[in-house]
Amino acid sequence: MNKSLLILSLAYLVFALPSSFMDSRKFRISLPFLAFGALAIIFCRFFVLSQPFLPYFKNLAVALASAFLIYFCTRVLTAGGLGFGDVFFGMFSALYTGFYMNIIATVFAALLGVLYYLFLAVVQNIKKKQHIHRPLFAIPFVPFITAGSLLSMLLFWVIA
Repeated sequence: MNKSLLILSLAYLVFALPSSFMDSRKFRISLPFLAFGALAIIFCRFFVLSQPFLPYFKNLAVALASAFLIYFCTRVLTAGGLGFGDVFFGMFSALYTGFYMNIIATVFAALLGVLYYLFLAVVQNIKKKQHIHRPLFAIPFVPFITAGSLLSMLLFWVIA
């Protein structure tokens, strides 16, 4: 594995795993913790990995804008089913993945979330022994964003 990708992934995981755990337990994430994580990712990109500033800054701006638009539009379309913590965490993951990988990460996150929801619906139907038209339960989305980001970067590592 590329050393720079490993360092960047470790910096991401230090902040993404506690946020995923917190979201799965309390349906809340700490925004100051995410802000500190965003600074750590930017620090790793520019100072530890010595990436050129201008090309990465353009990619970063497009990635953040696209992540905000994707997750905010999803929040509006789901009538608040996706919280602002998910929107901000999507932007945090965009810092890690970049623009193109962020789109792939979002697709992976959505697919994993749907598969998890279907699994829970089947388990709920089996436990109640009756057909439930629409199961009602809340699912935290931050763990799926984390998994989607890691899968997209793993895909990038395998392809590149």
